[in-house]
Amino acid sequence: MLELALCFHHAVQDDHAKISAAISRLCDLTRGGDYANYVDIAQFMAAMPLNRASTAQWLDSEQQNRSRWRSLVTARQTYRDARH
Repeated sequence: MLELALCFHHAVQDDHAKISAAISRLCDLTRGGDYANYVDIAQFMAAMPLNRASTAQWLDSEQQNRSRWRSLVTARQTYRDARH
């Protein structure tokens, strides 16, 4: 879960190299299948295409989930930018 939080941070910072590295580590951590949806969520937050077919079974469509996770990042970016 900590790695997912780090992905959020890098997505807010729009740091493509760091988000890619964090997603790679997250892939390694979830290789056994537990929490594999975290990789999807990280890619949604970073506005990246999925690097593999998703195994997650979302309650809503994948696009709706992608939009929700990405909106958390953009809201945080707006908040951050308003404070500077």
